[in-house]
Amino acid sequence: MTKGVVLGWLVIVAIALAPAGLAAGPAEFMPLSEVRPGMRGEARTVVRGTTVERFDVEVLSVVPGSGPVGDLILIRASGPVIQRTGGIAAGMSGSPVYLQGRLAGAIGFGWAFSEHSLGLVTPIAYMLRALPGARAGADRAVVHQASGDDRILPSPVTVGGRTITRVAIAPSAGAAATTATRTPGVAVMVPLARPLLVSGMSPRVLQLLRGELDPLGLTLVEGAAGASTDARPTLVPGSAVGVQLMRGDLNAVAIGTLTYRQGNAIVAFGHPLLNRGSTGYLLTPAVIHEVVRSTAFPFKVGSAGAPVGIVTEDRRAAIGGRIGVLPPLVAVRVSVTDRDRGRTAMMGTRVINDRQLGPLLAVAAAMEAVDRVLDRIGEGTAHVRLTLRARGLAGPVVRENTFYHARDIGSAGLLELPEALRLLFANEFVETGPVDVLVEAEIERTRQTASITEATVDTPRVRRGGTVVVGAILRPFQGPAITRTIDVRVPEGFPAGPATVLVRAGGRPMPEQGLAALLAAEPVESPAASMSAQLAGFSERDRNTDLIVELIPGAARIPGGSGDQAVQTVRVRTATSWVVRGRTQLAVTVDPQ
Repeated sequence: MTKGVVLGWLVIVAIALAPAGLAAGPAEFMPLSEVRPGMRGEARTVVRGTTVERFDVEVLSVVPGSGPVGDLILIRASGPVIQRTGGIAAGMSGSPVYLQGRLAGAIGFGWAFSEHSLGLVTPIAYMLRALPGARAGADRAVVHQASGDDRILPSPVTVGGRTITRVAIAPSAGAAATTATRTPGVAVMVPLARPLLVSGMSPRVLQLLRGELDPLGLTLVEGAAGASTDARPTLVPGSAVGVQLMRGDLNAVAIGTLTYRQGNAIVAFGHPLLNRGSTGYLLTPAVIHEVVRSTAFPFKVGSAGAPVGIVTEDRRAAIGGRIGVLPPLVAVRVSVTDRDRGRTAMMGTRVINDRQLGPLLAVAAAMEAVDRVLDRIGEGTAHVRLTLRARGLAGPVVRENTFYHARDIGSAGLLELPEALRLLFANEFVETGPVDVLVEAEIERTRQTASITEATVDTPRVRRGGTVVVGAILRPFQGPAITRTIDVRVPEGFPAGPATVLVRAGGRPMPEQGLAALLAAEPVESPAASMSAQLAGFSERDRNTDLIVELIPGAARIPGGSGDQAVQTVRVRTATSWVVRGRTQLAVTVDPQ
C-alpha cells in the first residue's frame, strides 16, 4: 500500500472519529419489561442522501419468543416518510425506535407481501450483546430459530383491515410467500437487510455469486447502486451504514441503519447479516439514492461511502463494530491480455478476509476481469500466472500454467485459482494473513494443443544403470506430427524383469464442475508433510504443457499405487509449447548388470 493511500485512509478514519459525547447510560434504554401496547414514539432512518429523518411508530404488541433471540415488539409505522417509501423498507433494519425518549430497540423485520407499515423491533438489550467488548447479559432470552413457527399474539391486532392473531418469522421473502398462504391471520415477517447491492458485474458473475449467497439469505440486486463513493457523513443513530464485502472495480454492500453508538463502538441492523459470529467486514457510511417499492417489501438502493470502520460481530440480534479501525482486506488484482485484439486491462478489488466468502469473492473478481477484457465466451488458450502473498508464508507463491478449453476459456483459465486461494485463506499449517492475489492471464483464440499418438524406445531391453531413449510422437492440432526424444536413466537398484514405459500428459483432466464447486471441494492432493512441501507441490507440480515419461516396474502397470512401486518409478518431465493430451505405453525388460 502506497504512502498516499495510507494517508488517505487515515484522513477518512480521523473524520469518522470526529463526534464525541455519544456514550449512553442505562437510563437511555427502555427495557422490554416496560414496553406496553399503545405506546407511541419515533424511529429514525435515511431515505434520501445521508440526512436522518423521523417517522412515527405505535406499539401494537410484544410477541413472546418470536425472534431468533427472544421476544420482539410488533409496531406500526406511519407518517410522511412511510408514505413516501411505501412502508418499512429493506435498509431500514437497524432504525432506532424511541419510546418515551428512550431507545427501545431497532426495526429488524418487515411484513412481506402484505401491509408494509407493520414491523418487528429487536429489543436493545439483545442488540447490545453485539457491541464490541460487551459480555452476554443475564436478561431472559427464549431462543427460537427463525423457522417460520407461528407465535400467538397476546391479543389480536387490526392492520389495514386485517386481523392478525399470529406472527411468523421467515428467512427470506420467497419462504414468506409460502408461509403466508398457510394460515389466515398470520403476519409473516422477514429480516430486512437481505439485499446485497452489487455493481460492475456481468450476468454470469452474478450467477456465480447467487448460487453461493442465496442459500445464506442474501439477495443480489445489481445496477449502479452498490458502487463505492467518498461520502463521509458523521455516523449517528439513524444513519445509513454499509457492510461492504467487496470494494474497488467490483463492489458488494449490504445497507442498513445504525442503531446505537457508544463512543466509536456501534450496533446496527437488528438481525444478522450472515450470522458468522466474529468477523472482519468493512464498515462504511451509505448514501441512499431511492427507495424502490416492491410486492415483497420496499428496499433502499444506495452506495457505500468511504471506509470508516470494521464490523467485528455478526450475531443473531445485530451486527456490531468499531469506527476508526479498518479491517485487513485482501487485494485481488487481475491483468488480462487479449492477444487477438492486442488489448490489456487491469482490474483491482479488495475483498474481506473471510475463509468462506473471501475465496468466492476473489474468484468472482477474476472472472469478471477476464470476461470484461475478452468480451466473449468460447474457445481459446490461456497462459496464466498466479502470485499469492500472505503474512505467515516465507515468500510469494507462484504458479504458472497453460489451459485450453473448447467452450469457455475464461473459466478454464481460472481452474487452479480456487486451490490457490485455499492455501491463502485456509492454510492447514499456519494461520495466514492473506495480503495480495495477482492473476496475470494472456488469452488467444488459437488452439494450442498436441495429442500423444505413439511412443517408441531405442531398445526393448535395458540394463540397470543404462539409459532407454524414448521417442514421444506428438500431433499438434492441425499440424504435422513431431517426435520428442527423452532419455530415461535406469537406476542401479531398479527391479529386474518386465517394466512399462508410460508416456502421458502432465495436466489433469478438465473438471466438469464449475468454479464454485471447486471452491467447496476438498483438496485432491495427498496430505503434505510440511507447509514448504505443500506450497512447492502446488507451484512445481506438473503443468498442462508438460510431457511425462515414467518407467514403472512390472508389466502393463499404471502409476498411482503405493509402497515400493511408487518409490521405484522413474519419472522425467519435459516442457512443450502445447497443452498435451492423451497417453500411451509400451513394454520393456530391465536386465541385471
